[in-house]
Amino acid sequence: MQAGVSYESRPGTHTLSLSVPEAYADWFHLSPHTFLTASVMAALWHGEPRVALDAPVDVQLTERLGMAMRHMRRAHRFAGPPPRIEAPPVLSAWREPAGAVTGIFLSGGVDSTAALYRNTERHPPGDPRRASVAFLAHGLDVGEPNKIDRPDVWALSIERLDALCRSLGVTLVPVCVNFRQLEKHWHFYAEWQFASLLAAIAHAAGKRLFRCIIAPDNDIEHTQDPHGSHPWLNSYFGTDTLEIVTGDMEQFSRLDKIRMLARNPARLDALRVCWDAAAIPAGHLNCGRCAKCVRTMVEFLACGQPDGLRAFPVDTVTPDMLKVMNIPSVGELEYLAELPAPLEAAGRPDLARPIRCKVGLFHLAQCLQLDRLRPVAKKLLKPVQPDTP
Repeated sequence: MQAGVSYESRPGTHTLSLSVPEAYADWFHLSPHTFLTASVMAALWHGEPRVALDAPVDVQLTERLGMAMRHMRRAHRFAGPPPRIEAPPVLSAWREPAGAVTGIFLSGGVDSTAALYRNTERHPPGDPRRASVAFLAHGLDVGEPNKIDRPDVWALSIERLDALCRSLGVTLVPVCVNFRQLEKHWHFYAEWQFASLLAAIAHAAGKRLFRCIIAPDNDIEHTQDPHGSHPWLNSYFGTDTLEIVTGDMEQFSRLDKIRMLARNPARLDALRVCWDAAAIPAGHLNCGRCAKCVRTMVEFLACGQPDGLRAFPVDTVTPDMLKVMNIPSVGELEYLAELPAPLEAAGRPDLARPIRCKVGLFHLAQCLQLDRLRPVAKKLLKPVQPDTP
C-alpha cells in the first residue's frame, strides 16, 4: 500500500509505502490513518501549515494527533504552530474487542523483547490481552536510511525472532516501510517521530487489532519530556478502537528487563541491539564493539548472566571496551547508574570503576549546567572569519 505526500512550504514529493510478505497480507488494509500518523511529526518539524487528506479520517484520531503535536511543541520550543489536519471527518463506530487481538512491536532489542516475555507470562493463550502477533519493522532502525543496508542481518533477525515468537505462540509479521523518507535526520526520528511511525503500522492492521504495545525506553524516573517514544504521548497516536499502550513496562529499570531476558537463555541469540550495521560480522546480529553492544553485555554481566554474551561475537568485556560508552542525557543515565554495585558483587570491579567515574562526571556536568554553557562557549570560541576585501 502507498500514498503520495507533498510538502507545501518547501520542495519535496514522496511516495510512502508499506509492504508485507503475501502470507500476512490479510493482516493489513489501506488506511488513511496510517499515512496521516506517519506524516504529522514531519509536518510539524518542517513548519507546514496543514496536513490535508482526501480520505475520511476518524475525528478522534485528528484530535489526538493535534494534542500530540502540541505536547511535542511544548518540549521543543523552536517548533512552530502545529499544522491543521484537514480531512473529511468521520466518527468510527464502536466495536467490541472480541475477535480482535493485541499486537506488539518487536525489534529484538531489550525493551521490546522483555515486554513480549512479560505479556505472554501474564496472560494465558486465548486471552485477548495476550500478544498474538509481533511486528518487526524494516526501514526504521533496521534498514535505517542513513546507513548501509544489511539484508543478511534483516533475514537473520526474521529467522531468530520467528523462532522466539513460535515458542511463545506468537506470529511474527515482518513489515517494510519507507516512512522516514519524509525526513531522514536521525535526531528527528529518535526525538520526534519514532513511536508515531510504529503507530502508523498498527493503524494499517487496525481491523484485526484492538491494542498494540510499544515498549518504552526508560523507567518512570528517567523518562524525559516528550520525545520520539513516550508513555503518555504514545497514547495520542491511537483511538478508542485501537489503543497504543506501553504494556506497563515503564515500571521496570533496564536491569529488571535484562533479568527477564536472562530467564530465557535459549533465545538470547535473537537479541539485536546494535545500530552499527556496517560493523556486524556475517552470521551475527550485533557487532559487539559499539556503545549499545558493550553496554548490553555489561548489563548481563552485572546480573550474573554471562550467557548473555552469546548474542555477541565476543567472549568477554574488558575495561578498554568501555571507552565507547558515554552519558549524553538523563535517559542514558539510567542505563549506567545502576551498574557499578552489581558489577562489584559479580566480581567485576574493573568494569565498575570506569562506569562509576562516567556517572560522577555526568552529575558534575549537570550541577555546573555545562549543557547550557556549551552552546555559548562554542559560539564564543568560533573562529572569526576575516573580512572579504
